[in-house]
Amino acid sequence: MPKLAILTSGGDAPGMNMAVWAACNALEPRGWSCVGVREGFAGLLVGNFVGLNAASILPYTRLGGTFLGTSRDPGFRAKLPEALRALQAADINHLMVLGGNGSLQGARILAQAGLCVVGLPATIDNDVAASEESIGFDTALNLGLLLLDQFRDTAESLPRLCALETLGGSTGFLARAVGQAGGADALLLPEEPLPLERLLEITQTAVARHRFALIVASEGYPGLEATLEALSERVGLRLRFARPSHTLRGGRPSARDRLLARVLAEAGVEHLANHRSGALLIQQGQPVLVPFEQLEPYKTPFGQV
Repeated sequence: MPKLAILTSGGDAPGMNMAVWAACNALEPRGWSCVGVREGFAGLLVGNFVGLNAASILPYTRLGGTFLGTSRDPGFRAKLPEALRALQAADINHLMVLGGNGSLQGARILAQAGLCVVGLPATIDNDVAASEESIGFDTALNLGLLLLDQFRDTAESLPRLCALETLGGSTGFLARAVGQAGGADALLLPEEPLPLERLLEITQTAVARHRFALIVASEGYPGLEATLEALSERVGLRLRFARPSHTLRGGRPSARDRLLARVLAEAGVEHLANHRSGALLIQQGQPVLVPFEQLEPYKTPFGQV
C-alpha cells in the first residue's frame, strides 16, 4: 500500500494545517495511508512519524501555525543518509513538503535521492520563485493591513512619524503589499533602498499634506532603525516604530489561504499518485508542477502586481 509522509518546514504559515488535512482527505479514498513528520526535517532524521487521518485533522484546519511542528536544518544535505534510512524503515515511498525556499531545496535533495516528492510553497514572505502565491501570505497581509489601519487612526489624531515593520526576510513582498493596500506614504524595501534625502522628500510632502507620515518597512531593510531615527530628526516629528514581528505569522488562516492550501494539496496528491516529483507552484492562477532543478533562490517583487 502506498504511504505518504507530510512534512512542514521552516517558518510556520497559516494554512499549513489545511493543506495537511486536504492531502489526507484526498488520499483516503485512494486507499493510501498517511503519516505526519513531527518537527520538520529534524523529525524526519529520527523517524518521528505520527499516523494521520482526515477526521482527526479537520479541527486544526481553522488554526494558524502547524500542529505537526516545524524546524530549520541548513545542513540537511549532509544528513541525507539518515533521512533515507528513517523513511525506508517506516516503508514511506512518497513525501509532501510544505515550506519556503529552504524547505523546497530539502525536498529537491530527497527527490534527487530517488524518493517521489512534491513541494508546496508555504511562507508568509511569498518569495518562492515562479509562484504567484504562497500559503500564508494572504493571512499575514490582512493582519498587517489591520495594524496599519489602526496605526493611521492614532497618527491622524496625534501627528507623528509612524513606521510599521513587517516580516519578509530579505524581500519586500509583504511590506509592499501591506503598504500599497493601506495607502502608506513610503515603502522601505530591501531590494531597492531609498537614499535618505529622497525618503526625506517623500516624508516632508506627506507631512505637509496631512500632518503625519506613515511608513511600511520590511525587516530586511538595511539600517532600518538608524534610518528612521535620522528621518525623525530631520522631519521634526517624534517617531513611533511598531514591530509586530512573528505575530504576523499567526492567526486563523484567511479563506483565500485555506482554499489555496486545499488546491495545492489536492493537486500534489494527484501528482504523487502518478509518480511525479517537483514543486507545485501557482502560475496564472493554477497549480503547475515545476521540476525542482528549475527553482531559483527567490523572486524579486519589483514589476509584479
